[in-house]
Amino acid sequence: MELRDLVLAVQGFNELENERQREEWERTRWQAAVSLQPYAKQGKSIQPSELIRFPWDKKRKRKASRAENAQLAAILKAQNGKVR
Repeated sequence: MELRDLVLAVQGFNELENERQREEWERTRWQAAVSLQPYAKQGKSIQPSELIRFPWDKKRKRKASRAENAQLAAILKAQNGKVR
């Protein structure tokens, strides 16, 4: 096994473990919401995301840099010039 393979294996394991933990937290949050539901005001439902917000709940919006925009424009220009 080369060093690159080891690094990829470790990264894969870390991603898998993070996903497992995330799923466990999601399950715990859902279970808490279901447990609290009988105590909610009539006609009001408790959403799991109202109890606690996790970092992965936020959708990250990243603006593309000018270099990325220029690169994308170049790619699109090159594709439009090709005959299909």
